Amino acid sequence: MKKEELEKLRDNIRDLKTNDKDVYKKQSAERDFFLKAPENQNEIAEIKASLKAAQLILKMRKKAGLTQTEVAEKLHIRQPNYARIERGQNITINTLADIANACGAEIDIKYHFKHA
Repeated sequence: MKKEELEKLRDNIRDLKTNDKDVYKKQSAERDFFLKAPENQNEIAEIKASLKAAQLILKMRKKAGLTQTEVAEKLHIRQPNYARIERGQNITINTLADIANACGAEIDIKYHFKHA
């Protein structure tokens, strides 16, 4: 490779690194704006609740020593559908109770006030 080609390649790599940093800063700013916007707080709360429920379901299944396939069979659903539940999709109180039952567990629902 010629010296000038090598230098041009190095310049391109530097430009890419700078561009990556700029893209990251822009994405960070957009994410922060979204997370702080009042109109998004209900959606964010729903996502957080779904993720907490998914974590609970995963922990419960593992503590019961069951595979996703075994729980899915007990629920009479396919394993890919159960996997979606463990990713936080389609979780309802009834689904949560059914999974707890399949794992030999019970669910206690509690609440607390955010600003207490």
